[in-house]
Amino acid sequence: MISKNEYETAIEQKKVLETLINTYHKEQDDIFNQRLKDNPIFIDEELYYAATNRCPCGAGLAYPKACSAYHYWDCSAILKGIADSNVQHIDRLPFNCYNIKSENQLSSKGVTTRP
Repeated sequence: MISKNEYETAIEQKKVLETLINTYHKEQDDIFNQRLKDNPIFIDEELYYAATNRCPCGAGLAYPKACSAYHYWDCSAILKGIADSNVQHIDRLPFNCYNIKSENQLSSKGVTTRP
């Protein structure tokens, strides 16, 4: 049986680890957001593509590999800086509001909208 002291020690260790994990994710988000601010143009190797979903312009939906869970799907042509401004593009689709299958999910079985 675990003593109350062991339990309280474990809880304190958990708090320390959670703080480290949260700090790491915040730092990674800051790095990504600075990258996005400095250069919002991505190359294919920096993007994950949707398995089947496309923008009305025909380009696959995508998101940057380094983004956080609070990011969104966007037109890959916009992300790559090659979008035609005379063509309609999809609005940003937040991850927490849309269930879009990514090319890197096992259930996509290798299907991708990647060019």
